[in-house]
Amino acid sequence: MGAGVAMLDYNNDGFLDIFFVNGAALRDPMPAGYQPEKTDPRYWNRLFRNNRDGTFTDVTEAAGLQGRGYGMGVAVGDFNNDGLPDIYVTGLGRNSLYRNNGNGTFSDVTGKAG
Repeated sequence: MGAGVAMLDYNNDGFLDIFFVNGAALRDPMPAGYQPEKTDPRYWNRLFRNNRDGTFTDVTEAAGLQGRGYGMGVAVGDFNNDGLPDIYVTGLGRNSLYRNNGNGTFSDVTGKAG
């Protein structure tokens, strides 16, 4: 099933990059309280850096945006007013907020943000 997509300039180079939300393996039947995980890289969310030549490079792992749980949607905004785009991922059972560190990486600040 397709999920959310966002375009953002995460590295502030003037070119739009692409972030894709991905699901995760589900069990059938789904046990009560079970939360799917992205232990297999094929289920990771994906961040692609714009190479400025019509191509993109997968920088997901370096950026720390593999994600967790079953992703469903995404929103981009500057939640902490530092001028950098942060990423909010909605998911099955839980959501995640990733703060842009300004150095090509993101930190999961879901717990700190409340």
